[in-house]
Amino acid sequence: MSMKNVVAGIVVYKDKILVGKKVTKENHFLSGCWHLPGGHVNENESEAMALIREFKEETNLDIQIVEKMCSNKIRENNVVASWYLCSTKSGEVTPGDDLIEVEFVEKDKVIEKCDGRAVKVWPKEVLDYFHHK
Repeated sequence: MSMKNVVAGIVVYKDKILVGKKVTKENHFLSGCWHLPGGHVNENESEAMALIREFKEETNLDIQIVEKMCSNKIRENNVVASWYLCSTKSGEVTPGDDLIEVEFVEKDKVIEKCDGRAVKVWPKEVLDYFHHK
């Protein structure tokens, strides 16, 4: 079985980071958890297109990709996650699609705000980003 591609974004606005709370869904490892938003890359869609689409669907935000940070395999979910640093020109967010809450939090509060199930699959580069001022 081939691995699915997913994308996740660290969206920065006025030195705060966007986090979202996923709806409670059976069989989703982030069900009911706070996490860094993202989603699946559809066929015939680039990672950048997928990330921009997912953020629009989940938060109603228009994001700009700053850089790709890294990729990592999450074996227990059979996915390859690509992580992007992004920016946005608006702090106006509305939860949509599969998020029930969204908010911007201080960078040094992201790890404690996000659920441990999410944080444990973050690659070193993402953890390092949040550990450095």
